[in-house]
Amino acid sequence: MPTTEPVRALVLAGGGAKGSYQIGVWHALQELHWVPAIITGASVGTLNGCMFACGRVRELEDLWLSLELHDVLEVPTTRDPEQLNAFFLDVIRSGGLNIEPLAERIDAVLDEEAVRRSPIRFGLVMTELSTMRSIQCPLENIPQGRLKEYMLASSACFPALRPREIDGVKYIDGGWRDNMPLHLAASMGATELLGVDVDGIGFVKQNNTGLPTRIVHSHWNLGPTLDFDPTRAARNITLGYFDTMRLFGRMGGTAYGIQPDEDDFLARFAERYQLRLAEINAKAPGIDRVEKAARQRAGYPASYAPNPSAPTSGALAPLELACERHHVPEDIPYTPKLLAAAFMSSFEKNPADRFPALLAGKDSGLMAERAMAAAVPEEFVTALVSSTLTEMSLL
Repeated sequence: MPTTEPVRALVLAGGGAKGSYQIGVWHALQELHWVPAIITGASVGTLNGCMFACGRVRELEDLWLSLELHDVLEVPTTRDPEQLNAFFLDVIRSGGLNIEPLAERIDAVLDEEAVRRSPIRFGLVMTELSTMRSIQCPLENIPQGRLKEYMLASSACFPALRPREIDGVKYIDGGWRDNMPLHLAASMGATELLGVDVDGIGFVKQNNTGLPTRIVHSHWNLGPTLDFDPTRAARNITLGYFDTMRLFGRMGGTAYGIQPDEDDFLARFAERYQLRLAEINAKAPGIDRVEKAARQRAGYPASYAPNPSAPTSGALAPLELACERHHVPEDIPYTPKLLAAAFMSSFEKNPADRFPALLAGKDSGLMAERAMAAAVPEEFVTALVSSTLTEMSLL
């Protein structure tokens, strides 16, 4: 019997300025030949979704790489107290900031007819202000020529932004009731869901669609919701690409984009690291639990995979945690060996020096260092990583 191709849906959550992340996701999906038949969005996900659907990704990316706050919101440029007071009084009276600058930018890039002609079906959600009811809007239910109105309504992040009125009814951000519109995608006929979570403000419904679902999300903070900044947008685009490639098994790691390990460096690091941890645990019982707690608390895998050389295994977790602690740039691809080198060049004073009794076998101070490790477990893991890498370079 012939197999039925899945009806794939890309579901784009709202999150304001964090939405640049979704550009990187789209780039990765194109590289992976993962083509959605349906795109649904809330808030900023509606803008990205429309542009994805009609193939205007280059224009969208250029927009994100130039957007600043004044391009989205009507904000004062003056510092005059009287003018500022008048501005904020107007904001209070009108129920939020004016997003007409965003409306003008949408006018410049949106081609409604191209969205309607696209083979990719599009839908959005918005929230009726008076009832706080989620309104599900497949494109075919949106009147001709009024897509921009519905997009702005879906993006009206009340109370920061003003509600949008359509046919006498006021609407606010779709994310207030359904920030990840998986159910809309399912109702439009999807059989496979891929959500893109940017940690936006709003409510995410429990996914009870029963459909195979994967979610792309970032380990990193993508920035404030209303802080539109081209430099952060470029960084978030890269992170979206890395995270999607990782989700599909093309990159490793949890926080960093890890490329294939060509010289078994990761396996050698994992073996040496676990050996050192076991040695320390023998003289300071319970230190292994401190190490595990550090990885869990920082959002990394808590256990090691059977194959420590696999780039998705927990073997990378201590190294990534140490790199995060020392602010190793996250928007650059690494091999495990390059990531280790980046970490070792990120400090002047070796973190291992803080734990001479645990790591270097000094005669005194073991109990004090054990207590310090329990208090700041991430620092202990960072020190152990540094000690392990230093030892490896001497072997």
